[in-house]
Amino acid sequence: MNRKRLILLTIGLLTILTVIWAYPKIDQFFKVDSCLDKGGRWNYETNECEFEYDKDDTKSQINESLSGHAPIADERKRKTKKNSEYNTDLENIDLLEKTLIINPTVDTTELFKIWTLDPDGPHADFWLKPTEFYVVDYDGDGSMPYLLNKDSLTIFYNDFVQKGKIASVGNDTLKIYWDESERLTLYVEWKN
Repeated sequence: MNRKRLILLTIGLLTILTVIWAYPKIDQFFKVDSCLDKGGRWNYETNECEFEYDKDDTKSQINESLSGHAPIADERKRKTKKNSEYNTDLENIDLLEKTLIINPTVDTTELFKIWTLDPDGPHADFWLKPTEFYVVDYDGDGSMPYLLNKDSLTIFYNDFVQKGKIASVGNDTLKIYWDESERLTLYVEWKN
């Protein structure tokens, strides 16, 4: 009886130690696998999934369609800065060259849609894509890179940076707190 108890105790202890040793490796394996399945790359230094998109093809198509407008900053001159009513001190703004998505905690299949504040209005407000935040009815090139880090959304306009926290997305609605505001902005999916 004592021998059976000792064997069971040893097996139990070895099982617990194996689980403690293996859990971090298995957990990281599934995180890396999920990241790669979504088209990202795993950063082993920060233990985060990173997404980076090349938007040269999309940008050239947009620029061709907007040939009647003079773009404020194209993809080759992205660091071009302009003073605006939103930001008069542009020396401290580092513009993002390409859209970057890191460990999104929101459902990106629900997020990457065309959004509007007024569903009865003549056009949408913006189109959030994996490659860009496209501002509809923008004077010039409406394509802006953005950073999506977990639920934080930072949009790098040509002349200012806007930050928001995504409260929720789903059921054709997007809720964002812009610039640390306590007021929630509600967008609905634009359907035409």
